[in-house]
Amino acid sequence: MREQHTLGVLNWDLRTPPQVSRALKERRKDLGMTQEETARQAGVSVQWLSGFENGKGSCGTHRMMRLAGVLGLSLALHERPRTDIDRVLESLSGPA
Repeated sequence: MREQHTLGVLNWDLRTPPQVSRALKERRKDLGMTQEETARQAGVSVQWLSGFENGKGSCGTHRMMRLAGVLGLSLALHERPRTDIDRVLESLSGPA
């Protein structure tokens, strides 16, 4: 039986492909789904899902969106707020 949404993954600020892979892998595990079950429902191979979850190769937008849908998630783009780390990185790069 599937668990209710866990807010941990849903509140992540995902900025890199490995972060997306890790978030979707954690969501799959939170739902108690196997790679086989998830791959079948998303219409992808287990090999592709395993590689995606481990940050190998290219994910393909369509596959990633199907995977997110199977995991009860949607993908949204939003303007992210500037954080302290952004300011530090800007100061290290010097004047533009």
